[in-house]
Amino acid sequence: MSENQGRVDAGSIAFAMHYRDDIAGDEGLCIEVRAEVDGQDTELLRFDCFRVAPHYHYGPQADDERLMLDLTAAGDALDWTLNCFERGRLGPMIERAGYPGVAESLNQRELTAALPGVVSAAREIAAARQS
Repeated sequence: MSENQGRVDAGSIAFAMHYRDDIAGDEGLCIEVRAEVDGQDTELLRFDCFRVAPHYHYGPQADDERLMLDLTAAGDALDWTLNCFERGRLGPMIERAGYPGVAESLNQRELTAALPGVVSAAREIAAARQS
């Protein structure tokens, strides 16, 4: 894996991270929350921690509900995203995205053990592109 991408497994889900600079006038870290659904690797949630227009998606491969982040209220998009993970919001967010079975299968112990690796990888990828 290159310095611009990373993956951390957390039991029934995985975090896939990569830096996007293919958007005109914007760029930033993209964090996908993925799981196997009906035998297919599926993107359940995506957090686009962009510099100008940060947003996140519920069910990008399904209904793709996109919500913009208000940087005035949320502050740094990456900090906001990682804080969602650390505060235990993934289960409810995955359920809202339309994947209640995956939400029920989350193992909090595995998720808690994986989060330091997610935070570290996310910050390293973002820092490598900002230097």
